[in-house]
Amino acid sequence: MAVATVAPTRWAKVSPALRSRNFRLFWIGQLISIVGTSVQVVAEGWLVYNITGSTFWLGMVGLLGLLPVLPVSLVGGLLIDRVPRRKLIVVTQTGLMVQAALFGLLAYSGQLVLWHIIVLYFVFGSLLAIDNPARRAFLVELVPAEDLANAVALNATVFNMSSLIGYALAGFMLAAFGAGATMLFNAATYLAPITMLLLIRVGDTRAEVVSGNGEKIPMQVALLEGGRELLRKPELLAIITLMAVVGGMANPVFGLMAAFSTQVMQVGTVGLGLLMAAGALGSVIGTFVVAYVGQKGRGKSLTVVSALLPLTVALFALMRTLWLSCLILVLIGIALLIVQSLAITLVQLHIADRVRGRVMSIYSLLQAGADTSGNVVVGTLAVWSGLPLALTVGAGVALAFAIGLPLFIPAIRRID
Repeated sequence: MAVATVAPTRWAKVSPALRSRNFRLFWIGQLISIVGTSVQVVAEGWLVYNITGSTFWLGMVGLLGLLPVLPVSLVGGLLIDRVPRRKLIVVTQTGLMVQAALFGLLAYSGQLVLWHIIVLYFVFGSLLAIDNPARRAFLVELVPAEDLANAVALNATVFNMSSLIGYALAGFMLAAFGAGATMLFNAATYLAPITMLLLIRVGDTRAEVVSGNGEKIPMQVALLEGGRELLRKPELLAIITLMAVVGGMANPVFGLMAAFSTQVMQVGTVGLGLLMAAGALGSVIGTFVVAYVGQKGRGKSLTVVSALLPLTVALFALMRTLWLSCLILVLIGIALLIVQSLAITLVQLHIADRVRGRVMSIYSLLQAGADTSGNVVVGTLAVWSGLPLALTVGAGVALAFAIGLPLFIPAIRRID
């Protein structure tokens, strides 16, 4: 597929993928939208905890919202491979904008209750089950093949740059304007990616899901093809699993931060925003570390950092001072970004485009499921043991997995 590019020196110096006009438009749209989404993430956690006063419900609401994601992800992956990806993302982004607007209006009116949040999480999760893998698969249409790895890294960069801004902004917005205004702000930011997607010029082609003899594959067979692709390449399935388990057990640091900042740190909404922003800052730094790693030794780097990440989480659980906690969260953000960025880059580089949407759906499903499950497990354990001990136990599980899996599947360390 032809990719629209330009060759001004300033873009080439910053990053090869930014030479593509289409990728720059996509990148800018995501930059703005993810700021709003990050603000909403902090506000949602704050709302759930203030309505219920429970770490259990902080995790459980996310789990209930995840229940529809499995069937939606399977069908969504097939849609990504059969429907023009740009048009599909416009639809999902519009749906997310409507969902955020409804959330904001309910919160602003003071009528928001727990079942509203569960239903809206259900809608949010269903849309993201299609939107996330669609955006990841769409990258191959925006840049030349030789710039794909750089585009993946920049995509992670924009997510974490925007999260840094959004998390820092969220604490001040919650204190000054309340949760309803933060939700409505998020809804407005979706206009940016929708506009940019409409300006992008691509062929809007769709992959032909056909068998070797040219016949169209039945839906029930096509749905399973992404899983079969991963079974044929067990090192890629192992990489996805490693990312999901280690990242999922580290994610409660951020997923339960509303409770940690209240129960343990006692720093209020501004402190909550600063803690979340520290993690996002670490993720931004992590993107430069990934770029430094280069194209060789990615598998080895992935296994090493996967073992270091749980150690930083356990260290954070011991912290009680705001500035020390922020410092450790920067380290957690760096390690988590490296694990996730290296994992998705390796998967993107070693799968066929005809099943890319379905494989990315499996990737997104496992990542979202592990993150949510981690919040539920740690949040439930925290009810009886307290958050610090619960986070430490989760980190121990992640460390054992990070050490054990590469011993059973050593091909993980050799892949580039």
